[in-house]
Amino acid sequence: MIFSRIVYSSILLGIVGGLLLTGLQIASLNPIIFAAESYQLSADEVAVESGDGGHSGHEHNDDAWTPADGLERTAYTLLANLFASTGFAAMLLALMCLSRLTREGKISWSQGSLWGLAGFTALFLAPAIGLPPEIPGMTAAAIEHRQIWWALCALSVASGLGIFAFAPVRVKAFGLLFLVSPYIVGAPQVDAPRFRHPDPSVVQALVDLHQQFILGSALANLVFWLVLGLASRFAFNRWISVFR
Repeated sequence: MIFSRIVYSSILLGIVGGLLLTGLQIASLNPIIFAAESYQLSADEVAVESGDGGHSGHEHNDDAWTPADGLERTAYTLLANLFASTGFAAMLLALMCLSRLTREGKISWSQGSLWGLAGFTALFLAPAIGLPPEIPGMTAAAIEHRQIWWALCALSVASGLGIFAFAPVRVKAFGLLFLVSPYIVGAPQVDAPRFRHPDPSVVQALVDLHQQFILGSALANLVFWLVLGLASRFAFNRWISVFR
């Protein structure tokens, strides 16, 4: 009964969260992405301008499939956000259930906010310290290396936060080790300029856009996670805790 309630609640919360995050992205992040894309050079242009045959750094593949601008692009973004939000909601609800195995009572509004902040910290803020959100045209390490570090960072920081919140006092120091270990290892980087455009004024414009994108992404994700944490708190108290 509890499992099915978590699944149904996660789907409902995933729809709400996915719509919210997509709306925030359309309003605050898409204009930055479109502006950055307007400065992009093709792979051949980069090769000519750099004089290295286009083999250094992260190359742009003109033949790679991408969704068309407009409705198709928005639809794919919404679909991805719906799936991600549903998974995040299921994770929060499951963890809320585990946190209430040894204690009674419902989850308060402040606790719901803390759950949301924990999700924001583990899945956005901590990885973004090592690998800030990127805009089109940036030079970056191989995507598989970035994905592995991102996953390990999120898992490590989430474990550290869990130890701080729920572990006995005598082992809380281990939480600090989990929090700092991703940065001791270090995120994968490339020894190359972030932007390879030959025009210095364009490079400066891209740097400014990147800073705006980092701030906009942080704010959008903070709002998303706070809403998801509070909505998960409501769903847990209303539809799940009564069956425990």
